[in-house]
Amino acid sequence: MVSKFAALRPAVAPELRDWVDNRLISAHIRMVKPLVLGTLLNAAMIVIGLWSQVPPSYLALFGSYVVGASVHRLWLAQGIARGRRQKRTEKMLDAFQLNSWWLGLTFGVSFAWWFPHLGPIGQVLVAVCAMTQIAAAAYMVRTLPRSAAIYIGTQALGVTLGLAQIGSLQALATMAVLLAASGLLIRMAYTACDLFVTRILSDRELGAAVRTVKLLLNEYEESGSDWLFELDRDGCLHGVSTRFASALGEPVTRLEGRRFETLFVPNPSRDALVSAIGERRPLRAETLALTAPPEGEATRWWSVSGRPCYFSAEDRVAFRGVISDVTSQRLAESRVHHMAHFDSLTGLPNRALFNQTLAELLDEREDSAQLALLLVDADHFKTVNDMFGHPAGDAFLRAMAERMTAALRDSGLGGDQPLIARLGGDEFGIVIAGEDTCDKAVRFAAVLVEAMSEAYSIDGHEINGGVSIGIALAPYHAALKQQLLSNADIALYAAKNGGRGNWEMFEPGMDAALHERHTLSRDLRHAVGNGELRLFLQPLVDVETEAMTGYEALLRWEHPERGLIAPDNFIPLAEETGLIVPIGEWVIRTAFAEAASWDSDQTIAINLSPVQLGSPNLLPVIVNALAASGLDPARIEFEITEGVLLHNSDANIEILNRLHELGLKVALDDFGTGYASLNYLLTFPFDKIKIDRRFVSEMGTREESDAIVGAVIELANKLGMCTLAEGVEEPEQLARLKAQGCQMVQGWLFGKALPSAEYHPNVLRAIEVVAPPTASLGRPQKSAKSQSYSRRKAG
Repeated sequence: MVSKFAALRPAVAPELRDWVDNRLISAHIRMVKPLVLGTLLNAAMIVIGLWSQVPPSYLALFGSYVVGASVHRLWLAQGIARGRRQKRTEKMLDAFQLNSWWLGLTFGVSFAWWFPHLGPIGQVLVAVCAMTQIAAAAYMVRTLPRSAAIYIGTQALGVTLGLAQIGSLQALATMAVLLAASGLLIRMAYTACDLFVTRILSDRELGAAVRTVKLLLNEYEESGSDWLFELDRDGCLHGVSTRFASALGEPVTRLEGRRFETLFVPNPSRDALVSAIGERRPLRAETLALTAPPEGEATRWWSVSGRPCYFSAEDRVAFRGVISDVTSQRLAESRVHHMAHFDSLTGLPNRALFNQTLAELLDEREDSAQLALLLVDADHFKTVNDMFGHPAGDAFLRAMAERMTAALRDSGLGGDQPLIARLGGDEFGIVIAGEDTCDKAVRFAAVLVEAMSEAYSIDGHEINGGVSIGIALAPYHAALKQQLLSNADIALYAAKNGGRGNWEMFEPGMDAALHERHTLSRDLRHAVGNGELRLFLQPLVDVETEAMTGYEALLRWEHPERGLIAPDNFIPLAEETGLIVPIGEWVIRTAFAEAASWDSDQTIAINLSPVQLGSPNLLPVIVNALAASGLDPARIEFEITEGVLLHNSDANIEILNRLHELGLKVALDDFGTGYASLNYLLTFPFDKIKIDRRFVSEMGTREESDAIVGAVIELANKLGMCTLAEGVEEPEQLARLKAQGCQMVQGWLFGKALPSAEYHPNVLRAIEVVAPPTASLGRPQKSAKSQSYSRRKAG
């Protein structure tokens, strides 16, 4: 049987027709009571209004028919709603249509019969009631469009027939309006039914999709790695799953109804979560820390995403989303952040974090606030690496960092925001802020110098420590980070130049001195290429005969603007910048050529810096210079200081042995100063020992100096080594040295350092020494400072 609903426009599958018809009937049943009440009210108004114009028997018959039809419609609706009439849908639709015929004909026949016999007031009353009935039917019976059409059509036809009997022009116009309005209302009833059917079909499809999604979500919740959550309109958890509860380590009953944000640590991220839920806005990948992780576990982090959903009386869910555990990702990010901002060796902040923090402190500093920057550099750290190896050097730096941190903590001078960092190598940075910053910085620098000077025990070795410190203050010395760092670095350089193991506060004149040093370093790079270096000679005298047996080659720099510059002013700079290597090569070639031009077999002594011994070109330069000059190797003597044996001693001893193999002699200069040790005399068979001028100058005035000089001469004689005393200026000094058995001397008593032409005026020399390319001077090498080259004699 074809359903009565088949005529509707929405395409309905055959298996859904009964379901759709039932939904239409159910929708109409909810409107039956208002429809019946309105019908009875209209009927009552008609009976009362026409009581004097229509015979009472007719009105009674009309009223009884209306009451009967209304009760019948109400009875049908209640029976269907309560399930007492489980008939086929077709039968129920037929029953409502029959009731519509009953009510419609009751009103329509009555209107057609009474209308011509009524007065104007009665006609108006009937017309108004009829239109009320028609309009009410168009709205209240719209889900049953055939019933609505019957109800509307019968009443409209009754009024139309009544108007036709009047026959006036006004009556005919009213008929046309009434028929047009009735037709429009019937059309609207069918349209409203179409829309209703379309909506309930969409709702059915949506409900099926929702059920499918819920099924998939439940499956995901049971087997997925993430968790789903649902919140009610108050932001409380709803429908908590077992897996979600297990992840939190709490029972489901304790979580159900709990406010969602209470699971997380209060912070701006949680505020964003609360705001999104309260304002019903989407939330995307907000990372939050759990308030109470399971016992024994570190803080866990969840990423929360979600969006609001429309809730109904049946569905309490107002917000739904998904949670991912991002703890491992967060820990990895934390490790990367730590590696990027902290030193892996000491665990202190690194240069990047130090610069960032210093810049922030300077930016946030109030006008009256002060800040002190201390740059700390380990003294002689290269010695530790050379003597004990890099693992010991690393352990030494760790011990320094721990002692420095402990000193800052225990001193109580760190101020409000103390910061200590390793800036790289053996350099550290400290920031002190707060009140009385200048006083605290100075006092802490003194404490730190003393604390860091104590010996360290590293891998069974006792290593002497020490630091140099440069201090700069903000805003007194600089208000900007880069300038403050530069000023602290200048003060650190001054502390190193002052003998190390101390601290210096930046002073405005320091930067001028540093600028002067940089200018001198720049000019020194071009000294060899421009022919500005000069070789001076000082005689070496035999004590017994007082004859000149040779000369020591001493270097001078004749600057085109500054004039003659003593070696004390430029040799340390050359060693620090690595320029000593090309300069030393020039000295070797020039000294060899100079000695080869003499008409005697006098010797020449040349100083070697520790930096030169580390150069791979030293031996080739010496061999080439010997070949070019033709000089007898026995006439050449290289002087080294004890620092050569202290730094990288094995490699340096190998170089000295190679010099001996070439027939060259090696002398130990400045014996008795610096790191003097009798073990050095056993390490390498020196040909000569030179006694430092300080001991010679004090002979006759200090018994200790006489004793030291005598002991050195006696020791050297027993070891078969020649002794030479420096700085002999008085005949009495010569007599004492001769009495103690010293073999050679040098000093102003016999001649000061002069250009070679002063000692060999009759020798015609044309010595061309090819300087190394100036480009080689632009490759400075890391150097340890020699104690000999920086102390070349001025006369």
